[in-house]
Order: sequence, then structure tokens, then C-alpha cells
Amino acid sequence: MNQRTVVILLSDKRSGSTMIQRELCKHPDIQTVAYSPHTYFETHHWLKGAVLLGRAPETFAGHKVYAGYGSRANARTYLIDCVKTNVPEFQVPEDDRRLVFAGWEALCEQFAQPVFFEKSPQHLAQWAALSLLLEWIQETSFHVRVIGLTRNPLSVQYSAYQLFHSQPAKRQFGWLEIQKNLLAFQYLLPDGAFFHVRYEDIIEQPDSTFAALCGFIGVPPWPGMGGTTHSASLTKWRDDAYFTLQLDPSVKQMARHLGYSEAELDNPAKPEPPLSYRLKKQWEGTTKLSLARLKDRLVKPVILWLSSKHHNR
Repeated sequence: MNQRTVVILLSDKRSGSTMIQRELCKHPDIQTVAYSPHTYFETHHWLKGAVLLGRAPETFAGHKVYAGYGSRANARTYLIDCVKTNVPEFQVPEDDRRLVFAGWEALCEQFAQPVFFEKSPQHLAQWAALSLLLEWIQETSFHVRVIGLTRNPLSVQYSAYQLFHSQPAKRQFGWLEIQKNLLAFQYLLPDGAFFHVRYEDIIEQPDSTFAALCGFIGVPPWPGMGGTTHSASLTKWRDDAYFTLQLDPSVKQMARHLGYSEAELDNPAKPEPPLSYRLKKQWEGTTKLSLARLKDRLVKPVILWLSSKHHNR
């Protein structure tokens, strides 16, 4: 492989991005960052950049600036921590825009040996982040490949419901907006730079699907890639008596466009779960969200800031 390549995976949360990351990074030519202050080696780079650069609220999900870092100052702290820990020799510029773009180029230089793989599910929900990413793609000398990952919206909502205790009936419209962003972003890319893959195809045909992904990236297939995939989660939502979501027609319309059949999008009618169960889920969700916000917006940025001051002495 002659070209140094950066592979960006775009998807909703709970769509299998971590599984793809794990399997692709088995290949000796593909690596991701060695460190991230976030989970699953996700950089959040372009979303932090969008917050730091003060992108218009209308370009974020819900027309509100992403609040997950707590402030623009915190976004800068997070961004510097990720870049400097992975590339210690990187000289942090004062200019925020230069920090965002030069910082990303530094990560690419470090890990595109020859392929750097990055996935941050937060990006696809935020056009502010996608716009910056597209700007970099249009300017960089790296060979860029974008993988668009989709998953059955019923499976996504069920997984998010179990992990985050989100409201499936409301969150399904977030899934819809994310797929709209994916389609729009695809058409703004150069010809041949985009590859769409469904989670279900990976699970049902791992060997051929990962071989196709390797071909798209430009590396030879690697033995054992896809070996840890399993089908246990494909239709768990169907067997859960308390998961009653009926997809909105607009969500079904988008899912059909992405290759899902009516049968795959049908959740058999079930009785409403008891009030005690719904209240329990609501309380768990509120508590978990509050603790996560406290950690991400206050505790962790302070720790990172204090750590940076210590290392700079």
C-alpha cells in the first residue's frame, strides 16, 4: 500500500462501530489512537473543534451547541489532552482554528502507518462537526475513506434504551436526522470515497463484508477478521415484552431506503409495560445522565487541566 490513508467511520451510537473498530484494527496496517479521554478510543475531535470554534447553534443537533464538554474552554482542554498524549512533541498553537486542524493532522501523521482508523459516533448527529471534517477532507494530502454504518432503527433504539434508558419513541427521530446527515455528507464527498455498510450484513456475512471493507480501504483482507461477531443482538428487541416501540412512518421510510424490509421493521404489538417498570427506567435514565454530565462537564476537564499544568512545570 503506497498511500497513507485515514478512514473515518460515521454512525449513530449503538450501531456496531466499536465492533468494526475492534475487527479492522486486527489488521497490522490499521491502527487507531493509543489514548483518548473518551470511551472506546473515540477522539470526538471534530465535535470538540466545532464547540471550540463557536460554530452556529443551528448546525448542532437540536439547534443547540453541544453541551457535553461544559464550555469552549473545556473543549479546548479535552482536545489538547487527546492530541498531546498521542503526539507528545506537538506544539500547541494559541489560535483555536490552527489547533483543531494542525492537531488532527498531527494525529494522522502519527497513526496513518499506513492506515489510521477513527470513529466517533457523536460526529454524525452534529452537522457542525461534519462541516469541519469535510473542510479538512477537501484540504488534506492524506487519502481519505469514509465508511457509513447503519443499523436497524429498532435494534438501535432497543440498545440505547437498555444502556442509556433513553425514550425510544423520541430517540427514533434522532436516528432519522442522523441518517439524513449521512446521506447528505455522502453526496458532498469525492467520488469513490464513501462505502455504506449495514450492521446486519456484517453479522450475517462477516468474511465477505470485512473483505469488501479492506478492499475499499486499500489493504488486503486479514485472516480472522470478523471472527468475534455474533448474531445474539440482532432481534433481542423482538423478544422483550416491555419493548413496545412502533416506528414512525418517516423512520420506516428512511430505513427502507437503507435496505431494511417491512418484516425487519415490524415490532409485534405488545401490552404496555407496568407503570412501576416505566418509572424505574425513567429514574435510572435521569440518574445516569446526571452523573455522566457531572463527570464530563466538570470533573474530568478539571482533572485534565490540572494534569496539563503539572506536566508543563
